[in-house]
Amino acid sequence: MQYHVIETEWGFFGFVESKRKLLATFLPAGQQAVRRAIRAKFPSAIEDESVLPDFQDEVRKYFRGQAVNFSVSVDLSALPAFRRKVLEACRRIPLGQVVTYGELAKRVGDAQAARAVGSAMANNPLPIVIPCHRVLRSDYGLGGFSSPGGVSEKQRLLSMEGSWPIRSRRTATKLRVTKLRKTA
Repeated sequence: MQYHVIETEWGFFGFVESKRKLLATFLPAGQQAVRRAIRAKFPSAIEDESVLPDFQDEVRKYFRGQAVNFSVSVDLSALPAFRRKVLEACRRIPLGQVVTYGELAKRVGDAQAARAVGSAMANNPLPIVIPCHRVLRSDYGLGGFSSPGGVSEKQRLLSMEGSWPIRSRRTATKLRVTKLRKTA
């Protein structure tokens, strides 16, 4: 198990990998804070700056505001089945689009599981790669974001991706249609 901390436009971003699969990401903060967080969760991980070089490039591009679809393989095998299913569905939310917790619950086959989806988002081990910041409340309000920067960081990420502000369900629907047309 290896980790690395890289400098981005937003601060220092950390990640942990094993067998060329991403296990965890740590959103930008101060370099020592990110290192401490990694060592607290993965005490046996060894620092190796050469791991996942393509992923490192993608992360730097993302935090410069460039459109990135992360191609790195992830390992969610340690998670419960429902959480894994939710996170896999969340990973498929395209850049520039948002969904509600309820919509994501429907996508995983349980329309009544919006709260459980919220719990999965709050415990996402791979923020940015699994874009939990693209999941909003039913009124398209921000909801929560369990990162050092909190909800303001969620808003900043959505703004950078062109998905914020959203003032209503109608605006969100229009945004999704507009983005789909541009990419099709």
